[in-house]
Amino acid sequence: MKLIVRIPILLAVVAGLVSVGRTSERAAGSQSPDIVIILCDQLSARVLSCYDGPVPTPNIDRITHEGVLFRNASCTFPVCSPSRATLATGLYPHSHGITYNVMRRDYPMVPSPATQEGLKAADVTTESILYRAGYATHFYGKWHLTDEDLPYYSDMFTEHDAYAREMASDFESVRGTDRDSWMDWYDWALPVRQTPTFLEAVRQAAAGWQGKAYVDFVTKMGRLDLPLAKTFDVRVADKTVECIKRAGAAPLMVTCSFNAPHDPNVVTSPYYEMFDPAAILLPENGDVREPQHEKSWSRQMVVGFGERGLREFLRIYYASVRMLDDQVGRILTALEETGRLDHTTVLFTADHGDMVGGHGMAWKSNGSFYDEIVLVPLLIRYPPLFRPQSCDLETGLIDLMPTLLDIADQPCPAASQGQSLVPFLTGMKPASEARPFSFSERVPSNPDNTRQRGARPGASFMVRGQGWKYIRYSNGSQVLYDLQHDPGETVNRIDDEACAERAKTMAAALHKWLEQTSWQQ
Repeated sequence: MKLIVRIPILLAVVAGLVSVGRTSERAAGSQSPDIVIILCDQLSARVLSCYDGPVPTPNIDRITHEGVLFRNASCTFPVCSPSRATLATGLYPHSHGITYNVMRRDYPMVPSPATQEGLKAADVTTESILYRAGYATHFYGKWHLTDEDLPYYSDMFTEHDAYAREMASDFESVRGTDRDSWMDWYDWALPVRQTPTFLEAVRQAAAGWQGKAYVDFVTKMGRLDLPLAKTFDVRVADKTVECIKRAGAAPLMVTCSFNAPHDPNVVTSPYYEMFDPAAILLPENGDVREPQHEKSWSRQMVVGFGERGLREFLRIYYASVRMLDDQVGRILTALEETGRLDHTTVLFTADHGDMVGGHGMAWKSNGSFYDEIVLVPLLIRYPPLFRPQSCDLETGLIDLMPTLLDIADQPCPAASQGQSLVPFLTGMKPASEARPFSFSERVPSNPDNTRQRGARPGASFMVRGQGWKYIRYSNGSQVLYDLQHDPGETVNRIDDEACAERAKTMAAALHKWLEQTSWQQ
């Protein structure tokens, strides 16, 4: 057991917050806290009930009732691998160099060189630091970061690798059925029953956008006819619960990385039946679109869906979120039953969001920076340090490495580009001293699929903060949204003379950030 001697303190409540002298000063001789990260893929914060969304998520809500809910948490790049690498390294994508999806291990059927160089053992990550500090580090679920075996993960369970091998016999039996009753998702033979709505969309797609590609995506939607216990995300939750129950005396860090609600958009009973497509409210900004995104596949999919198809897509998406909530409940129960809950930092987040019909789009790859895909749910529960509260700081995945290391009383690498949130949540620092803006980017990949740090042409950037959002696209166009009065991002104010000073301020913040993060090198 790793024991860290800490200075006893008196806890004083200042302005309703717990005030502490240093993060580590909790209780003399207390064990380093356990850490459980629950990571979802393509989860829109806007659908969760704790963010006033339409999907009841009582287990996720519990984390907010007993912890901190961040309302302005952004990802640094609204694509899976770059965002996940930021979470692990505390660096922006142009600094860590992973600027597109790493696919070799998770998707072995993708032919070379259709993958990008990913995370390496030499990279400094939160997990590597905690492993060296005596933590038992584990990872279960969607990996999406590297081909290389990382020494600090002695126990991994990754999609398309361990899961596919464990389920091989079941998948093979599915292949023996009628071809129309199963789908091939990167060599997963999943039994999927499609709705008449999706089947009609497929029939109408023959002469449509990208033909085969469009059909391929549409056919990866429907009701999954697998027992719930054999679905990927339930198996990931199983592994996480088992890890918690067998954990020894060493402090624990475990990441539970769900695939849902990312495609394939399939879900089992009873969740599929929980939502009535006809009763689902479509987003108010669904008809407000920027012309430059009209040709994106994210937009074209919704065009192909039509309203009925979009409602069916949202039905499956909502049902997947409801299923995830139950798995979160299982993890919290395991922590509770093992007596670890109240000395465990539970962090719930996602790598990026989903458009879920906003601006007439679904999924993520549309080249935009709308809040639907940039904002992520971010919840942290750790009673020894944080009282229940809602936090409006501009923050995000870039800040999770320094925050987690601060909680664990471990030094943060000087190269980290985020900030620890602990001082602001405990009252040690006022919110006015926090970073005023969050930043996101879309950086082109290196042509040879190797990592490339620093500047390159064709990048787009977002600055968000103080109630505004500024975007500079790679073609030189600029966008300015007044988020306080226009949360749906429907009116571009960049040419409004009344907003000229605001646009200038946001552009200057972007320039300063690029300099500070060595964009010019």
